[in-house]
Amino acid sequence: MPVNMQKIKISPELSHLIKAALHITHDLSFGIYKRPVHWDRLAKLANWHQVRPLLFDYIQQNKLEGIPKKNLQSLHEYSLGQAVTNMAFLGVSLKLYKQLIENHVPAFLMKGALWAWMLYDKPGNREFGDIDFFIDKDSIKQSLKILSDNGFEPDHYRSYLLSRMQVARQYLNTDYQLPLNPINENILQSLEIQWDCSYPRYCYHFSWTEIASDMTEFSMSGALVKIPGMENQLLMMMIHHGGVEQWDKLKYMADFIRLLRLYADKLDWNYISETARKKGFNRLLLESLNAVNIITAEDYLKYLNPEAPFSPSASFFRNMISHWENERPAIKTKSWRILLYNLQYRDNWKIRFSIIAAHLLYISNLQLIWHKIIWYRKNRF
Repeated sequence: MPVNMQKIKISPELSHLIKAALHITHDLSFGIYKRPVHWDRLAKLANWHQVRPLLFDYIQQNKLEGIPKKNLQSLHEYSLGQAVTNMAFLGVSLKLYKQLIENHVPAFLMKGALWAWMLYDKPGNREFGDIDFFIDKDSIKQSLKILSDNGFEPDHYRSYLLSRMQVARQYLNTDYQLPLNPINENILQSLEIQWDCSYPRYCYHFSWTEIASDMTEFSMSGALVKIPGMENQLLMMMIHHGGVEQWDKLKYMADFIRLLRLYADKLDWNYISETARKKGFNRLLLESLNAVNIITAEDYLKYLNPEAPFSPSASFFRNMISHWENERPAIKTKSWRILLYNLQYRDNWKIRFSIIAAHLLYISNLQLIWHKIIWYRKNRF
């Protein structure tokens, strides 16, 4: 069912935030409630959406009036701090990347630490709090040694699981990332390594060979790093921002739209479409591009030739806007939320049954589950 835009109304706060985050200069197609801007609410929403530097730039460029001095000052200070942090993270990222590559560990930078420099005119405008590396699964042990030598180790929980060979094997086969914490005081409080794009039970699997099949060089402030081609960058973004995070924050849509604006006319859309269909998330790709079209009036669906007529789901867009407006409640684990979303928006019943089967198979990892229970019982307080 197509979305009836006349029935969607958003707050003036969200209207400003969408324009700020997505760099939109024209009027939005939504109705906007006619009332003054609640500046404290705008600041709170910007914080939740993680787009405060973009909002500060927008306020400066559009010379918005009426914003309280305390709100403007807070945004200014945060934006300066984020710019300094991003520069510091750049140095750490390049240092660790160089050591991994010199030690023959197949690795590349990913997500915020890369996209800030790849997609944004001002890298400091992209909020992120950690550094992410994608590592060939066969090289995880070696990468952990190198990162440990640089002062980053798994937290106590993961160290406990990884200290037992069978449990470690099951962890690596059922998870996709490993958070590392600094051993000593460090400006970087979190570093993550990944060996897949999401939990295997959501059936988005990409092997190192698949994702690194067409590497290209990218200059980060003059330093060359090798990264997957833009087609795989888009697919990884779709999986994380769309399939896992469900476009819940404007930060995610800001990345997606910037990638499309910069690279859409250069991408191999046949590869993107074929890969998305093979992995069972072509519908999610179409829904996401349709959402971009509704918000920005920019048509990227034209690059695709759906095998069947595409009928957008009204719930996809409405839920996304609702989450943007009202935030989403914080929960201890998002597994159930992600499962339901993927059962609703993946391509067909075949992939949905695969997801259900993979969740049932997870239960067979008895040693892993048992040791997780032991850990939580000992550390619940």
